[in-house]
Amino acid sequence: MSSTSALHNSQFRIYFVASCFATMAVWMIRFLFGWLIWQQTESFFWVGVASTSLLLPSLIITPIFGVISDRINLKRGMIYWLACQSAVTLLAIGLLSFWPVSLTLLLSLTLAFGVIAAAGSPLRLTLIPKLVTQDELSNAVGLGAMVFNSSRIVAPAVSAWCLTFMGPIGVLSLGCLAFLAAALLNMMLADHYSLTHRPAEDVPKTNGWQDFIAGVQFSWSNPVIRLICALTLINSQVARSLMELLPALSGLFTAGTAADLATLTAFAGGGSILGGWFISTLGRDTQRLVRVLIGAMLLTSVAILPLLFALSIWPMSVFIGLISLLMTLLGTGSQILLQRQTQDAMRGRVLSLWITIAIAGPALGALIMGAIAEFLGFPVMLALMLVLSLLSTTWLSRRRELIYHSALPAEPMASTIHTVT
Repeated sequence: MSSTSALHNSQFRIYFVASCFATMAVWMIRFLFGWLIWQQTESFFWVGVASTSLLLPSLIITPIFGVISDRINLKRGMIYWLACQSAVTLLAIGLLSFWPVSLTLLLSLTLAFGVIAAAGSPLRLTLIPKLVTQDELSNAVGLGAMVFNSSRIVAPAVSAWCLTFMGPIGVLSLGCLAFLAAALLNMMLADHYSLTHRPAEDVPKTNGWQDFIAGVQFSWSNPVIRLICALTLINSQVARSLMELLPALSGLFTAGTAADLATLTAFAGGGSILGGWFISTLGRDTQRLVRVLIGAMLLTSVAILPLLFALSIWPMSVFIGLISLLMTLLGTGSQILLQRQTQDAMRGRVLSLWITIAIAGPALGALIMGAIAEFLGFPVMLALMLVLSLLSTTWLSRRRELIYHSALPAEPMASTIHTVT
């Protein structure tokens, strides 16, 4: 491990192992609910509704927990969140064991799981900078991206294998145990509070709505945060929307079989893992990180061009993997820049707004780009994506000096570091 590896930090090592357990459990259970609903209905529509039920709560729950993250002991917050995940999983085990399985039941459980899962993102992203130094931050965020993207590939395969031998109840049981293991590991972390946890006596207390508005105002008043959020939204209309449209791409350019879609998805996942690894090696150099983001935006436009031609499955898979790699560089790099721009007292609220954009953007982008491809043609959609990518490259290039000179000092991030070995 390099000297800037977050895994040298004992607190982050505990968090990292716990994150591996929790992330695997989330993706195993997400796959399981999709599979159960398909078995119940054999309908693509209802599987899509289930997917929406898992993501839609994030648009409401995530900003709420962004405010909460700035008010609580984050260690306890993580433990309570994982305990709630375990409770919902146990509820699913009980209902599926003793209650007739129906579409209504499965969708209700999926929605409940989505609501609880949505609360975790602001808690996690607010906690990470408190566990590491600024020198370790890029590595920590990159490792998190690698865990997320590798779990997205591995967990469905594990879940499918377990279904063969243990059935749905076995998969849910493994997920519940993984959540409990993550909660127990998080108990080993030191207590971490936001600077707003204990306000000074002469500072008037505010309610949750006032705190939320303050977070929005802070984000809007900071030109770099505005820039990062805008670029995140643009990226979600390009690379991330393209990833959401992989089933359509598979049907348009290949035989459209499940094997072709699985190949494209595997290359996309592999590209994301490589992107997370590369970000984890960047260290604290903000200028280098900005150059990487500019290069990723430019290369995205280059990687889109070959898709205008009729490609066989393997060349297309390579370009999809490259676009996915670049997408991960842009997403994780933007998060690192945002962490460096944000005051500790505002971190949960700012990051929750960014998460909401990152989640809603691809869904909206897939809808818009899909409609353009449907009514104006696929080449028009790709041309628009290429133009957006070039515009964002030019915009960030012209504003890079602003980012170089506006990062906050290291003290807010490092102030709660306890043990580094």
